[in-house]
Amino acid sequence: MDVQLPTAGCSDFMVSHLPDFFDRFGINYTIDGPQLEYFVYEKENGLDISCSLTGFFDDEAGEIRMLTFYPGICLQLGCRYLSAVCFFLVMQHFANFHHIESECRIMFNTRQGIFDSFWALLLDFDFHIMVYSEVDRVDIQSPFLPLGMDTSMICERALA
Repeated sequence: MDVQLPTAGCSDFMVSHLPDFFDRFGINYTIDGPQLEYFVYEKENGLDISCSLTGFFDDEAGEIRMLTFYPGICLQLGCRYLSAVCFFLVMQHFANFHHIESECRIMFNTRQGIFDSFWALLLDFDFHIMVYSEVDRVDIQSPFLPLGMDTSMICERALA
């Protein structure tokens, strides 16, 4: 698949790992009421590997609320860092789908350990803890500026 990669607005890390992601994986989505649910699949066999990637846009608050993000990529051999690429692609597609053109916030609830080992390390985002909630849970946020990246490779599929 010939994919137009971004040339500005994202890290060198992202630019260098996007081709690796597209060599092995694809993403599609369903519209489930006000939410978009994304699915990561292996190109080799067409099978889904994602558990759940679900987002909701609160236009009035200017917030993207990620309800779930479990792409399952980390369970695949030789895929270190590709979960970060997946999140980047999902966010760019989500922004295109909802016609988000200016900066808004990404909001998410996660475990403290996952924040420390994943979210806090993403170069293309600036996640930080807003609220310490339940035991080992934190509410995090990051500003998000859409890049207007071509995400036409992420196709809709029928809601099962």
